[in-house]
Amino acid sequence: RCVKCKEGPPVVVIRAGDAFCRECFRAFYIHKFRAVLGKNRLIFPGEKVLLAWSGGPSSSSMVWQVLEGLSRDSAKRLRFVPGVVYVDEGAACGRSWEDRAKTLTDVRQILQTLGFPWHIVSLEEVFALPPSVLRCSAQDPVGTVGTYKVAVDSFLQQQRTLAAEGLRGSPSSAQGEEQPSQPCTQDSEDPVGPPPAAQTEALSQLFNSVKTLTAKEELLQTLR
Repeated sequence: RCVKCKEGPPVVVIRAGDAFCRECFRAFYIHKFRAVLGKNRLIFPGEKVLLAWSGGPSSSSMVWQVLEGLSRDSAKRLRFVPGVVYVDEGAACGRSWEDRAKTLTDVRQILQTLGFPWHIVSLEEVFALPPSVLRCSAQDPVGTVGTYKVAVDSFLQQQRTLAAEGLRGSPSSAQGEEQPSQPCTQDSEDPVGPPPAAQTEALSQLFNSVKTLTAKEELLQTLR
């Protein structure tokens, strides 16, 4: 029987042999997800958060958790503003643009049902990034994450101050300021076509030059 309710039939075993029924595991799962965010102070209230969604079970579960946490019926409602990004990695796998386009059509249909701002980006676009945004994460000093959060908090305070001043000066100037309690929906524009052929070719040559599967996985993670 379920270790929580002592009544339901177990459907999953976690930790040291603890068996949970479906409903108890769902409640346990939701609680753990929100407790991690609250305990570790990963996200500030009102902060914009980009959710990386691949269409797989793990990232889909994450997006579902956020949907549940933002609902009005949620006991401990999440207080950040989510957006979703999907990275099209078809070129790294040697897929044709026709096949990739079919997948992107399905992806758009799913993203349009979320109610979040969303964006689709091709992996080839990494070649168009300016050097100013490229840096080696291994060279980041210890404590950078904490420093970044302090900077984000300061930035949000400045935005609130500017919004308040704009509201006093001109009501129209404050129109469109972010409202953390109500994530907005925006219609993402469809790409006009495939990425530049030169970028696709460069990406294919890059992956073809890597010999082992492990190295290719590491390269894909870096580019992503």
